[in-house]
Amino acid sequence: MAEPFVVANLGRYSDPEPYEVTAGAIAAYARATNDTAADALAGEVAPAVFAVVPVFGRAAGPSVVEPSQAAALRGRVVHGEQWMVLHRPIVAGDQLWVRGGTIGIHAKPSGVQVVSRNETTDASGEPVNEQYITIFYRGVASSVDTGEVAPSLKTLRGDEEGETLPPVTYTVDADQSLRYADASGDHNSIHLDAEFARSVGLPGIIVHGMCTLAFAARAVREAMGAPSAGAVRRLGARFTAPLLPGDRLTTKVTRLSPGGDGRRAVRFSCDDGAGQAVLGAGYAELV
Repeated sequence: MAEPFVVANLGRYSDPEPYEVTAGAIAAYARATNDTAADALAGEVAPAVFAVVPVFGRAAGPSVVEPSQAAALRGRVVHGEQWMVLHRPIVAGDQLWVRGGTIGIHAKPSGVQVVSRNETTDASGEPVNEQYITIFYRGVASSVDTGEVAPSLKTLRGDEEGETLPPVTYTVDADQSLRYADASGDHNSIHLDAEFARSVGLPGIIVHGMCTLAFAARAVREAMGAPSAGAVRRLGARFTAPLLPGDRLTTKVTRLSPGGDGRRAVRFSCDDGAGQAVLGAGYAELV
């Protein structure tokens, strides 16, 4: 098979694209992720993971996938890691500008990691958030290993660990992926079509990784007694296994010793109903 990735497009960013934040979009995302924050359900303040919505489909930059292989590789894509720095919450009425590009392609024994970076600013050019998104092409071979990597989730804030908080468990609805697809704009068939998902080696429809992370962010807020959707300002995790609709998600949170910046920091991980890890190396900071 010919090389599936176009290295020449590495490091090239998209032109800024506009996105207007509406109360309806915020509220729809909150409902699609079973969020309970009153300010999110009212469409006032977006949950942390809503930050992916403005960039989805608007801030990818030039594709690094060889066009002739794009269709064949689409079903091989799963989310590997996500790292988000939220300078402030997104709120209804925001006029945002987003841009992004691929910054790294890294061949691994079982597939290929592709790392992108996205930037979101407000109408005056002030930063709102930045995100590093690592996707993994399962079972794809490549000779490319170049460019940047995402921030290491293992080394973020090495403060001494403190109290382990009571775990938080939520049930994932049977139609969770359908609702999340509509609220987020991510209609990848592995989240909607069981036959297609099985054809690419998955057990069936799987929950979007960002939906799983949204559940985890809500659990962190709950464990830390932070009722506002805008409390989380840094968030990252590694996606270790797919979560299935109808399953349960248990988030385990460990508080870190307070840092000099006044923010509260935690590490977290998530297991499904069978005790298998679905999110690992989780890290969050809250105000």
